[in-house]
Amino acid sequence: MKKQLLIAAVAATMTSAAMADISISGDAKFEYQNIEATGVANTNKTNTEVNLNLRGKSGDTSVVVDVASDGANGLVVEDQYLTTKVGDVTVKAGNYATGTSSILGEIEEGDRSNSKVTLTTTLGGATVYVGNSGSSTASTGFTAINNNMFAGVSAKVAGFTVQAKHNSETTDSFGIAGDVAGVSVRLETMNVDGANKDVTFGNITTDVNGVSLGYAWIDADANGLIKETDSSIFAVENGLSGYEGDSNSQVTAKTSMAGNTVTVKAGTIGFATAADLDYTQVGVTRPLASGATLAVTYTNADVTTTTDKKTFEAELSVKF
Repeated sequence: MKKQLLIAAVAATMTSAAMADISISGDAKFEYQNIEATGVANTNKTNTEVNLNLRGKSGDTSVVVDVASDGANGLVVEDQYLTTKVGDVTVKAGNYATGTSSILGEIEEGDRSNSKVTLTTTLGGATVYVGNSGSSTASTGFTAINNNMFAGVSAKVAGFTVQAKHNSETTDSFGIAGDVAGVSVRLETMNVDGANKDVTFGNITTDVNGVSLGYAWIDADANGLIKETDSSIFAVENGLSGYEGDSNSQVTAKTSMAGNTVTVKAGTIGFATAADLDYTQVGVTRPLASGATLAVTYTNADVTTTTDKKTFEAELSVKF
């Protein structure tokens, strides 16, 4: 009996040690959407999405696997990569995407790339990185690195974060972000070889008497150069079908009221050879006692100068 207890205790200790560096987190949401468009029958639809984030760690090496499941695509493995250290260099390798907080994140789509490698180190206080963006589609073999190499640097200069990146053979980007007397500023530009292909993005935010105010804009040399469709800032993105204009300007106000976070956005998408399209959005977010969060959003966006689309969305979500 004593031997059995000893074996059980050792086994439990070994299991705990083996599982200590593995974690699972995630989020889930249920969405309802009603769309009312001029001259088109109303649309009602729902969607359920569950995301699981698996993390494993062994010394300086971490492994990330993000799995998503929704009604449209079923079970999909999204990000899957590892990070490790080779001397003073951090290596990130696998399949992953850039977010809208990254340089040019509000301009380009940030597609998930496969067989992607990023090497990062610090030189003289600046973060320097180089890598291969790999293929934007699934691949079962090696991915060619020709024409897909990128390199960049990020450094703190007088309190500002200054960035420069060689995105590809034809594209370079530059950015600066920081605070000036209580005003947060983010400016970025994409310079592309050839005529009429550049894009500039800016975002300015500040707080006034408990209200967060913001002004964001994108200006391109031509229609269709702005590709982002899942912006973290704009209520209606230029990359969406029908809104592929050459500019976008938006004002935002956000405040707290009776335990709710209320956000109002109003903006205009401009076109080089067509009339501007206006949009407004009102959103209310409230944490529930159950641990979930309820978000309700109403968006009214012009489709043409004489027609519009009204979208009501209700989302119940939870993080764990």
